[in-house]
Amino acid sequence: MSQEWQIKNPSITLYPFHLRDDSDEGYGEVAINAQSLWENLADNVGKEFNINELKSLRDKLICYKNGLYYPDGELENLTDEELLIPDGKTLKFPQIIQPDNQKLDGAIYALRIHDTYTADLTFYYQNVTIKVADLTRLNPQGCLLPKAIKPSLGQTLLLYAEPAVYDTYRKLADESVKAFVQDKQPASVEFRAEGKLFSSPIFEYDSREDDARQRCHFLVWLQENSQTLNFATATFNFYLMNLLCSRAKIVFVHREARKKYRQAQQIVSDLENKLPAFSQIEREQDRQVKLQNLKQLLAEIRTQMFDCAQQVRYLKEDKNTIDTNAENYGDALTKIRSLCIPGDNLDFLQKFLDLAENKYQRQIEIDLNYLIASQDLFQQSISTVRGMVEIEQVEFDREKEERERQRDREQIQLYRQKEEEEKTRDREQMELYKQNEEKEKKRDRQLENIIFFVGTAIGGGQIFSAAYPLIKDKPIQWQPDFSLPLHPFAATILWSLLFGLLLGLLMLGIAVLVRKTFPR
Repeated sequence: MSQEWQIKNPSITLYPFHLRDDSDEGYGEVAINAQSLWENLADNVGKEFNINELKSLRDKLICYKNGLYYPDGELENLTDEELLIPDGKTLKFPQIIQPDNQKLDGAIYALRIHDTYTADLTFYYQNVTIKVADLTRLNPQGCLLPKAIKPSLGQTLLLYAEPAVYDTYRKLADESVKAFVQDKQPASVEFRAEGKLFSSPIFEYDSREDDARQRCHFLVWLQENSQTLNFATATFNFYLMNLLCSRAKIVFVHREARKKYRQAQQIVSDLENKLPAFSQIEREQDRQVKLQNLKQLLAEIRTQMFDCAQQVRYLKEDKNTIDTNAENYGDALTKIRSLCIPGDNLDFLQKFLDLAENKYQRQIEIDLNYLIASQDLFQQSISTVRGMVEIEQVEFDREKEERERQRDREQIQLYRQKEEEEKTRDREQMELYKQNEEKEKKRDRQLENIIFFVGTAIGGGQIFSAAYPLIKDKPIQWQPDFSLPLHPFAATILWSLLFGLLLGLLMLGIAVLVRKTFPR
């Protein structure tokens, strides 16, 4: 084309989807980063468009109080759709005057659908024709792309415009997406499908990143029928938001299920690598070492089996989530179709539902069947190892008990031997005591004899010394004459000997009496 492509009255609508609740934290518990959607909309988008009303979005929401996130302030309605701006108002922004004096209008509509925060943030021109290349004005610095919004479940961008100068609708849609995204999206946003809604062509684009926070889902709706917008009522927009929300959840959960399955596969692979350890442990001769190795192996298998069972439980929850949201998606699609007019074609929306029901759900079922079969195998392995542990424990306890009995017998033998040694030592000490007592008695007798003889000698000396003066007074007649009385010297000696003998006998008797009365 010689003339640059142009569009008239373009509008861009952002539908972000962010989890408000986190089942991992508990039923109905608020996710740790639940408020980040509102913060990113206010801080990133509000800053780039320089809209004070959007910058102060948090002050308008009932889930904030005094500038702080306060989820308890949300209304408790009977319905699952809850408006987050009081009275369900749409917050309109003042017109933005752009450098070429073009006026840009905008508004935001915030609500909670079930456990998910979402919004309808729209910027649009009225009675304005712009070049396709100027679509960057609706996305300054890529502030409407996932990189800036960071919605945990993903988002959808809907561009509506009236073709002004173009070649074909498809090429115009391609160029519009390219101009809007520029180089702000890491992965290429490629064409996926097309259809017709309210007699106007609609094209679907997707970057298909695994990370939902980075994935860009884009719809380009080009007016062919001047009455198209008349059919796009608030009711249609509500159904569309619910359909896109269910779609985002299905895509997010499917990707998460694949991650969990890969984690479970790794656990199964680790468990399979442990199976050869059974035979190696069985060859162990040391029963205690064998028992310890079996217990360690059992603990490792049980821990990994618990992790695997946890992943299986998560996969079952993911399957239920996809089932529920596929049903919600189908209901929303049915309601949108009820609003359609003859000639409309929403097969691309139906194809996604078929994909969810036939591929995503079937894939999780296959994954679960594989993991459950692996669980059964490893459960049998656990039972086998547990049985081996019980047998080895009984044998080990029996050997341990026998060792304890042997040790007790040895201790008893040692005690008896020690007791016998003590008795022998006591006999030896008693014998030694008797020997010492005999020696002591012998020493006492010797001492008594010495004392006796020494005493006798001393007594005899005293007697002699006492009688010696009698010899001087009367000389002794050495010729015996029995007619004469005894010489005083002889009489003194005689009587001294008799008295000493009597005194000695008396002392000996007293000594014998004392020994009998007070034996040693």
